[in-house]
Amino acid sequence: MPANPNTDLLLITSAGGKQATALLPLLSSWKNIRLAVHTPASRARLQALHPHAETVATDLYSPSNCTSLLKDVSVAIHIGPSYHPHEASIGKMMVDAATNAHANGTGRLQHFILSSVFNTQLSKMLNHDSKREIEEHLIESGLPYTILQPSTFMDNLPVAHLASQPAPIFRAAWSVHVTFSWLALCDLAAAMKSVLEGREKHFYAQYPLASTHAPLSFSSALAILSDKIGKEVKIEVLSFGQAVDSLLIRLYGKIEGVDPRSKDAAQRMILYYDGRGMRGNSNVLEWLVGRPGVQFGEWVEGKVREGGK
Repeated sequence: MPANPNTDLLLITSAGGKQATALLPLLSSWKNIRLAVHTPASRARLQALHPHAETVATDLYSPSNCTSLLKDVSVAIHIGPSYHPHEASIGKMMVDAATNAHANGTGRLQHFILSSVFNTQLSKMLNHDSKREIEEHLIESGLPYTILQPSTFMDNLPVAHLASQPAPIFRAAWSVHVTFSWLALCDLAAAMKSVLEGREKHFYAQYPLASTHAPLSFSSALAILSDKIGKEVKIEVLSFGQAVDSLLIRLYGKIEGVDPRSKDAAQRMILYYDGRGMRGNSNVLEWLVGRPGVQFGEWVEGKVREGGK
């Protein structure tokens, strides 16, 4: 049976992040939503934005907290804390708690949706390998699951910031000539909604998700962006050390005091992207959402319109 937005209780973890932020506006028909965040500040912000939802500030690195979060939940969307030194352990704890809540089909939980990453086989990247561990644990758990594997997010490009600068400069953390398959967050949100509400037709599936029909380098992407905003975006390629520091600041707001394991993951990803990029196919996304994915130029146009409001 498909999901019932009137009676099912939906849990979303990392609910203050970009994936959940894109998804929540699509869930107006859902009457019962529990949002898990890490800090009281995030809880207050989400409560103001989504007063109909139950918002919980909790530490997911705790089996008992995971169990509490899943109480009475019908369907869970687990979005893990990327680059967290215990991301794999947190994911496994969530799977274990969900397995207990499912109780071999006699419990309340009916579906576990994991937001993972494109190409988890790429074990040279520690953040991919952590998600591979979670996927393996989930597949072996006996839970009815769906695994979503998003590729590189278009939304990580600061379009509004670049458009507002008189002489915009994009500081690249890796080679701008290697190619990537890109995903728009709005497409990921649409795919999540389709899987969430379709439920049984998506059991035991793994869906690699990309929007772009063909791989695109950052150099080509920035040329498109330049054309759309009417000014040339110059490119400055950072040194390896600068690139790592830049990513850590984006993730944690600081460089000092970041767990060395998180820094290791950032370093590995930058080295891999610099040499190899990451490529895939858009067919699965198109099937899931019933339309072509948003192409990069379309996405930039949408962001420019949003910035002009």
